[in-house]
Amino acid sequence: MPEAPHSMADELHIASLVVHVLPQALDPVGQALTTMGPVQVHGTHPDGKLVVTLEGPSADFILDQVAHIRLIDGVLNVSLVYQHAEPRQLLNEGVSHD
Repeated sequence: MPEAPHSMADELHIASLVVHVLPQALDPVGQALTTMGPVQVHGTHPDGKLVVTLEGPSADFILDQVAHIRLIDGVLNVSLVYQHAEPRQLLNEGVSHD
């Protein structure tokens, strides 16, 4: 019997971004990002770049977060580098070393 399809709510989406900002806005933008929920800033560069990851239940959620980041004062551009989705059920399964 085929397995029932999972809904998007049963998925975890993880995306990585490079956020380009005005150099003088690096700290305020970094602080704003940390208040957004499932957002982590992994690194910054003084010329105005932040490496960021997002997590969410769907691609639409990720795109909404990207749109919100673009509206933060001092943000020049947001580049989606990578996005991956996994069914949450698989995240709870063990890893086979066969």
